[in-house]
Amino acid sequence: MSNYFKEETRSKIGRVISQIESQSHVELVVIIKSRVHGYSEFPLAIGSALAFVALTYFRFSHEFYDDWVVYIGIVFSFVMGAVLVGGIPMLLRLVVGQKRLEKSAEIMARACFQKGGIHHTRDKTGVLIFIAVWERQIVIIPDQGVESAIPPGEWKKIQQGFRGVFQANNPGQSLLEKLEGLQTLFSRYIPQVEGDINELPDNLEIDL
Repeated sequence: MSNYFKEETRSKIGRVISQIESQSHVELVVIIKSRVHGYSEFPLAIGSALAFVALTYFRFSHEFYDDWVVYIGIVFSFVMGAVLVGGIPMLLRLVVGQKRLEKSAEIMARACFQKGGIHHTRDKTGVLIFIAVWERQIVIIPDQGVESAIPPGEWKKIQQGFRGVFQANNPGQSLLEKLEGLQTLFSRYIPQVEGDINELPDNLEIDL
């Protein structure tokens, strides 16, 4: 999954950001996190559920089992459930659920927006595009100046477009195309102003 956004792609993202900021008053920040949460409670819960099923089977089975078979069977069921769910990303995402994945990404994105000072630009023109790779989520947070300048319908199109990045055959290239598509939009609704300066680092790194 991380190969989608390898160093070459990140460099291209930086160039696109520079182009956008050279033609608009927007301060765009793209942050890519490999994963925002461990979700360890889900493998443990599945393992515990399978262990309970195994215990129930041994308890009510008409067959007789030695104690060591029961103990090993219960422990094995727990380990198998926890390892299976925790070790297969697609399965774990399915167990966690789309709403939880979206919420985790949004919480981290908003934390980055605040800690990174993206809301401190002079005219409130900061925009954060937060990418949670493992979660396959992209969260876009515009500051007040950007949100009020761009029509709601345009924002809806932007959100829908970025949601399709991880469904593309090449998510890295798809992300670049979506970012490039913002250039015309931002320059139209939030044009450059006299004395415009780069207020935020293009390669902003935030540790939380």
